Amino acid sequence: MDRKWFEEELDKIEVPKDDLYRSISTGIQKGRKHKVRRKRLKVSAGMTTAAASMILVSGFLFSPVNNALAKLPVLGGIYEKVGSGVGKELYSSDKVTEVNQAATSNGVDITITSTYYDGNVIGVTFKAKGDDLSIEHMDEGNRPVSGYSYHLFDGKDQNQWGAGSSGLKKEGEEFIGSIEFYKDGKELPEDFTLPLTFTHMADVNGTWSFDVPVKRIPSETIQTDARTVSPDGEFELQMTSVTKGKATTILEYTYTVESEKDSLDLIVFDDLGNRLSKSSAEVLQTKEVHGKVEKTVRELFTSKLNDKAHSLKVQADMKRVDDDALHSLKSTIPFHIKSPRFGYQITVEDIQNTKGKVTVNFTIDDIKEKQFRYDILENIAQFVQMIPSSDIHRDDKDELDYNKMLNHMIRSTETKTIDKAALRYQITFDLHKDADLDDYSLIVPFESLSRNDKPIEMAPFEIKLK
Repeated sequence: MDRKWFEEELDKIEVPKDDLYRSISTGIQKGRKHKVRRKRLKVSAGMTTAAASMILVSGFLFSPVNNALAKLPVLGGIYEKVGSGVGKELYSSDKVTEVNQAATSNGVDITITSTYYDGNVIGVTFKAKGDDLSIEHMDEGNRPVSGYSYHLFDGKDQNQWGAGSSGLKKEGEEFIGSIEFYKDGKELPEDFTLPLTFTHMADVNGTWSFDVPVKRIPSETIQTDARTVSPDGEFELQMTSVTKGKATTILEYTYTVESEKDSLDLIVFDDLGNRLSKSSAEVLQTKEVHGKVEKTVRELFTSKLNDKAHSLKVQADMKRVDDDALHSLKSTIPFHIKSPRFGYQITVEDIQNTKGKVTVNFTIDDIKEKQFRYDILENIAQFVQMIPSSDIHRDDKDELDYNKMLNHMIRSTETKTIDKAALRYQITFDLHKDADLDDYSLIVPFESLSRNDKPIEMAPFEIKLK
């Protein structure tokens, strides 16, 4: 078993890479400008296409829906039209719990129709009916994109679970939808009630509260001591267990890296050639051990294991992340700006300031042949930014505090490629006409560059299931 086998499987997946890389760079910058509900974002990215690594390795596997969808016409229609892959698989296996719990507010009736709980995935389906319901304008103004809003428990951010949800779909005179929740941390009881409140439904605001009954579907946990190491033997991945759900699979493992920003990406196949579809990876614990960072992770795959599978084949790639670099414009030209960890570098060759119109000429240096695609390097050039030096802030870990800096960062108004072969660029900034460049610094996005560098490939290994 070697890396070639995994690469051949990856090559079968078509990905629009040019658009993808441009979206990564733009998304990182946009994302920093917003405070988000981190628990929800982490999983929603796994449910959609926000995280590029998810797109590249997901395998796009979906569970089949068989004739069991016809067992109960109402539920079958919901799962067929708005159900997730997990929900469809569980419904087709007769593993969901039918519910008929209703609430009314502002002339709208909402009914919880079913639930399921496999691994750490909790699903809820619902239907809504009312004369004023409409999804024609749900992508306008401040309306929720999915067509509805909801919260768990008391609605406070710290008490919310990660979630992924379908959009609303009209079915006759009703609207149908589904939500999946992902409970981080400690295990839940086998049976419990989930407090769920809808606050908006298809253009109607209101309050629809439910105590949704949830019952765990039995699963099997297999202990394992499978492990692998990095090529230099410095970093280790130790598997702990594999949990086989009816529609999901959970791997728990511990690994070491150099920095807390670094991570491992797993590519997993069974010995029958089926690829496990990635969903989310939850870091249960992070601690420092002998100068390294040790992380314990529970990773969810929204694929069930084939009963005939005897083992899993795993490729682990270590993704290392650099930090952005800052440099004051007080420096004598030319000057170099080097990344903190991996030695990426730009050389600023010239700066001109004409009544606040500032042009900066620089090259991207020390790039190995084919280390990066050209469009990635071009995006890095576009996102070199300027900031008043007095507005630079660092947190208690001595890392740049973008929450305090974002409103002061200045994006270039134009980027020109001066010499493509030499990776020489010119960027232009608009400052006030009396601006003194000695009061400013450049920010170079080496973190984004490092996320597009090749990972460290650890030796492939096998997990025995039987």
